[in-house]
Amino acid sequence: MSQLDTLTDQQLVAIWPQQHEPVFAEIYNRYWDRLLAVAYHRLENLQDAEECVQDVFCKFWAVRYEFKLKGKDLSFYLAQAIRNQIFTFLRRKYRIKEENKALQTQEQQINFLTPERQFIIAELSKKFDEAIEDLPPQCKLVYLLKKDEGLTVNEIAERLHISINTVKSHLKKANKDLRKNTELLTLVVFVLSLLQKK
Repeated sequence: MSQLDTLTDQQLVAIWPQQHEPVFAEIYNRYWDRLLAVAYHRLENLQDAEECVQDVFCKFWAVRYEFKLKGKDLSFYLAQAIRNQIFTFLRRKYRIKEENKALQTQEQQINFLTPERQFIIAELSKKFDEAIEDLPPQCKLVYLLKKDEGLTVNEIAERLHISINTVKSHLKKANKDLRKNTELLTLVVFVLSLLQKK
């Protein structure tokens, strides 16, 4: 068999199901610098640009079992992916900035919390985060794109290059698994409401 670096993008994608890691490594090495240049040109920050490129490849790896070019060049797919990731990064950065402003205001209002109350809230949040981490990798990715980035089912399908039905299936499983924590979430809301009244 030919060396991977002699194969076209289409040939690499065709054998990806049989050679996951070697093919991914070749695509990674082939496109990393190009995507980094695009991200850096837009963000003007090397660390932020590297984070965006890394996120693109993490998501690319997550869809390795289902990925199909569907008539598009791999370079086109990855170029679109990095543009989407840059947009997501900037939107998240803006949201974090706004949330930090809100938190600064809230911190002045919650200084009355006792260490015991702070511990309870921290433990409850930790348990729910652990439940999310326990989801299967792609299921977790779909759920977080929906929950944290507010993407629609169609947007998630386009972002991950998977079918709409697959996205719906992942969301259904995530909600089913996380439903086990309904009582926990109810308790969190109850505790917070009590604290706000005091």
